[in-house]
Amino acid sequence: MTKLFMATPSQPIALIDLDDTIFQTKRKMLNEQNIEPKHVGALDRQLQPRSFMSEKQFNLVNWLLSTAETIPVTARGTEELSRVQVPFTSWAIATHGAVILNKHRQPDDEWKSIVLTRLKLISPLVIQLREACEQLLDKMQVEGWARINYEYDQQPIYLVMKHTDSTKAQEIYRVAERLLKEQDCSEFYLHSNGNNVAFLPHCIDKGQAVKHLLSRLRADAPDRPVLGLGDSTSDHRFLHLCDWFGMPQNSQLSQFLSPLIK
Repeated sequence: MTKLFMATPSQPIALIDLDDTIFQTKRKMLNEQNIEPKHVGALDRQLQPRSFMSEKQFNLVNWLLSTAETIPVTARGTEELSRVQVPFTSWAIATHGAVILNKHRQPDDEWKSIVLTRLKLISPLVIQLREACEQLLDKMQVEGWARINYEYDQQPIYLVMKHTDSTKAQEIYRVAERLLKEQDCSEFYLHSNGNNVAFLPHCIDKGQAVKHLLSRLRADAPDRPVLGLGDSTSDHRFLHLCDWFGMPQNSQLSQFLSPLIK
C-alpha cells in the first residue's frame, strides 16, 4: 500500500491571479475592507508603492512559494508585471493570457506565434474601438480614459477603460453598455470588475494560455496537483482548469456565487 503524505517529486502547481487576490490598493484596503496594509505588493510607474498585502496575504504567498511552482496569471501587462514585488521564479501568464513568459521573463515563442496569428485581423478593430470609446466618453461627458494594451513590439491586444474617479465606476459601465449597442463588438467579450472595463478579443483569455502551459508542465508528470486562486468572474476561465480553486472573501466571484448557492 502506498504510504500517505510521503515526499513526491510531482510538485504542485499554483496558478494565482494578482490584483485583488493577493494584493490591492491601499484605498481599497482601508476604505472598503478595513484591512491594514502591511507589505508592498507592487510599484506604480514612478516606482512608488501602489499595491499592498495584508499579513494574511503575505503569509499565503510565502506558503505557496515555498511549497508549489507558483505562477502568476494576471491581466497586468509585462511591464506592469515587472513592478510586482513578489519573487516569482517560474513561468508567468500576463496581459489576460496574451503573453506566456518563461523563467527568464522572455515571451514563449510558440505561444507568441499562436497569439499573433489569431490577432492578425482583430488588432485594427481594437484601434477602431478605442476611437469610438473616446468619442463616447466625450459625448457623455464622462471623466474617464480608454487605453490599448500592447505587447510584442506594439501589437494591440485589448482595450481597457477606467474612470478618473474610482468611486464613479458606474459611469464607465454605462459607456460600455452604450458602446456595445452602437458598435459591432462581436469579436470581443467584456471583462468588468470595479473601476475597470476591458474589451478583449475572444482569442485572448487566461484560460487558453493556462491550458497551453499546463499541457507542457504536465507532459512528464500528469498527476501534478493544480491549485487556482482568483477574484473575478472572468478568472473562472482558468480556474475551472485547476483541480481545486478558491477565491478571496467578498470578491466579485464569491459575491456572484453566494446567492446561487444560497
